[in-house]
Parts: sequence; C-alpha cells; structure tokens
Amino acid sequence: MDRHAFFETLAGEDNPLAFQPEHEPRLERLRRRLGDLRGKRVFEPGCGAGPLTARLAEWVGASGHVLALDACPGMVARCARTVAGHAHVRTVRGTAEAAELGNGGWDLVLCFRVYPHLEDAAAFLDRCAQALAPGGELVVANLEGSRELNDWHAHRAGVQTDVMPAGEELAAELRAAGWHVAEVVDEPEEFFLRARRA
Repeated sequence: MDRHAFFETLAGEDNPLAFQPEHEPRLERLRRRLGDLRGKRVFEPGCGAGPLTARLAEWVGASGHVLALDACPGMVARCARTVAGHAHVRTVRGTAEAAELGNGGWDLVLCFRVYPHLEDAAAFLDRCAQALAPGGELVVANLEGSRELNDWHAHRAGVQTDVMPAGEELAAELRAAGWHVAEVVDEPEEFFLRARRA
C-alpha cells in the first residue's frame, strides 16, 4: 500500500482521524498560539476529512476565508461535507506543492498533520513564501510531538517512511531556506513551529 491508497482507505472509515476528547486541551492550546484569526485568510494544505477545517471556519469567522486542500479525493469529499454550511470555506483537490495560491494573498499557511506527507517540502516552502502576505506566517502543527507521530506512522503501511523532522531540525531547514523561525515546540503532546519569511 502506498501513501495515496492509505489515505483513500482512511477516508472511507467513520470519522477518519477525528478529534478525541483528550485532544480538546491541545486544540485549545493551538487556538491560543495562533492568536486572533478573525477576518484572516488561511490556507490549510492536507485538510483531510476536515476536523480542523471546521474549527478554522469558526476561528476566522464569516469575514475570513479558508482554503482547504487535500490530494486525496475521498478526503476532499469528506471535508466538503464537514464544512458545507460555511460559505467562506472552499475545498479543493490538489497537492500542496502545486496549489494555485497567487502572490501575497494569505495571512496564514497552517500545515496541520501534513508536513511529513509532503512530496517536495522545498518546493512547498517556496510556494508558501510567495503566497504569504507581508507579515504572514507559516505554522507547522501536530497534536503530538515528532517522536510520537513517527512512532504512529512506523506501524502503518503506506506512511511508514513519512518522517516528521524534530522541531529544531525543521527549524534549521527553514532558516537555511531563508525563513525566520519565531517559535518551536516539540513535546509529547504538541508540535508547533511558527515562521515568517526573513
């Protein structure tokens, strides 16, 4: 099984990768770290079935905009149903590296549970640098640390080789690519990295 088959199979399950009650404090911490998103333009690559997309729809409010993208047709369909009542959310199928984002139109690129699954991280980061508005931010976040996430992947065919870099390792890669990394957290129940184009 490859990565695409893994996620397409997952998309057919009931509530794939849904948030559990123990995730709620972590989600609240993520919301606080992101700050006030009301009216913001947020790009969410790798949206999956949309559990975070639904939260983002609320966090940005009707004056904001969310673009939720996923390469898996089944996941895009699930996400579209999840956010069907939110006119300010658009769901599209595509890869993060090839997303049509325009230049300078986004306040936040939020990579939630997607970074280890990128086909070409360098190409994706270049696209983000062009897409972010002045002062815009790139955030890479998970509800678990890199070690815990990699352990989860290691036991699942299709994503066994999808490795999440440790926080400081990813920060170093971003700095080398011309980003200013403002915050890095890599702990058992949280991965959070915030960066801006230097």
